[in-house]
Amino acid sequence: MLTVQRHLQPRLLRWSLSLLLATSLWFGGLFGGLCGGLPAAWAQLPVEIPESATPTAAQDTSARDLFRAAYENRYTWDEQFPGYKAEVSLKYGQALFHGLVQVNPDLSVLVTNIENDTVRQLVTEQLQMEAIHRRRVPFETLHGEHSFQLENAGDSKTVEIREIGDPANARYKLQGTEIAQVNRVMGQVAVTVDTLGSIQTPEGYLVTHYQSNFRDVKTDVPLGEDDVQDFYEKVGQYYLLTNRTIRRSEASQTASSSRPSSQNDILIRFNDIQPLSETRA
Repeated sequence: MLTVQRHLQPRLLRWSLSLLLATSLWFGGLFGGLCGGLPAAWAQLPVEIPESATPTAAQDTSARDLFRAAYENRYTWDEQFPGYKAEVSLKYGQALFHGLVQVNPDLSVLVTNIENDTVRQLVTEQLQMEAIHRRRVPFETLHGEHSFQLENAGDSKTVEIREIGDPANARYKLQGTEIAQVNRVMGQVAVTVDTLGSIQTPEGYLVTHYQSNFRDVKTDVPLGEDDVQDFYEKVGQYYLLTNRTIRRSEASQTASSSRPSSQNDILIRFNDIQPLSETRA
């Protein structure tokens, strides 16, 4: 078990950083309670933001409308979300862990029956990340005070937008009404998240495959990469995560484009998912 914990610890740090970035991206201070377990020092890391020309009113309106359309096209849970409980299994190499999870209506997360602290925290952060992306918050609440600037029209299908005034120097690439790429900076680490696959639901698109690339802000040296593939099932009225595969590449593999061994994959499966409203006495 010590070997598993030693191997998973670097991933846990990267996922903790991703969770912090996602929280600041989609919720700012609204969802701070979700990240109480993260290293407090990360919240104090200085961010160097390059100067940007103030967009004209016409530029801001155009960029804002494009980004807002993509933001509001994401699949999210509504205020009637009942929460759910499930069994969870996590496989890493030859090690297999089992436990129980619960996501409450307020989107707080509880993971029990997993004795390994690192594994329990990893499962917790995966569910917290999922809850962050599923929570519905009005666009103006999060982005109303910021300006938006078209950076590069790219090809006919891709538009690049910078969010002026965002403390983490957010940049986005849009393809139609989907957010295809997110770029954020936290301290000395830059993170780029590329959407590689999604499914369409009546309530918006749901990302099923993405890559997170981590690199040094000043040198642009790769620090690692995580490739994540998700599967969802509709339980009651809501799409819920049932399977997640996380494939990790270290900096040397990222730089050389060598394919990581599948033996290092983290496989997470959620079984016997039950809405809480149906399990209460």
